[in-house]
Amino acid sequence: MDDREAGRRAMLGAFLRSRRERLRPEEFGLAAGPRRRTPGLRREEVALLSGVSLSWYSWLEQGRPIGASRQVLDALAGTLRLTGAERRHVFDLAGEADSGPPSAADGCPAVGDHLRATVAALAPNPACLLDRHWDILAHNEAESRLFGGLDELPPHQRNMVWLYFGRPSTRSMLKDWEGESRAVLAQFRASADRHPHDPRFAEILAQLCGADPGFRARWERHDVGGFMPALKRFDHPVLGLLTFRQTKLIAAEDPDLHLVVRHPADPATGRALGEARPG
Repeated sequence: MDDREAGRRAMLGAFLRSRRERLRPEEFGLAAGPRRRTPGLRREEVALLSGVSLSWYSWLEQGRPIGASRQVLDALAGTLRLTGAERRHVFDLAGEADSGPPSAADGCPAVGDHLRATVAALAPNPACLLDRHWDILAHNEAESRLFGGLDELPPHQRNMVWLYFGRPSTRSMLKDWEGESRAVLAQFRASADRHPHDPRFAEILAQLCGADPGFRARWERHDVGGFMPALKRFDHPVLGLLTFRQTKLIAAEDPDLHLVVRHPADPATGRALGEARPG
């Protein structure tokens, strides 16, 4: 088993354990009892409820090189009450739903001029291009204005997850920072777990743990999720109250590149963007 496979199995074990520890025994008709020393269900209870042996499930959580069929993964997903995004995450880590081998490039992929031109042409709507690390590879002037001067940031901080957790001005602008940051981190976690040996993820995590005292605890919750359309509300210090509908598209030539566009959700936001547009 190579390092990449070992890393994926370790991530799978950690994720299953985190989901198991969140469940309450009473939800399954089991007595909590005073003798429980760990939160959630015991391994033997998950194994019994899923129809697998205790030793096999223990090995799976320990990251050992054992096989897991789709049928067994389905049973575990049902027992652990996984969401759709969490179920897909488990299948990805188990090697049952991979879309292909990871990209060989550990750094940022090259961005074609046509993608940069597309981002620029979306003005006055804020737009940017993200890679799998959520690094901002391209953005238009409206996006820079929304977040207060992206070009002025050091290159390693031009990252959407950093903007949420490492930049106080973003936290103060977002009307629902708690909910939005949780959704962003869940998507970022899913991407990071699929690439456990990508050094850029480790670099971002080290920076965030140093910048935000509460970040490590959030990360260790192992929340994963996928993109869901949602309203984004900003209380911008210059433009005032802004409400956007956010769209995310995948570039056909490279699925690691995501185009993010923020469309005005009300006339007032549209007017504010139009008035702020240069020229």
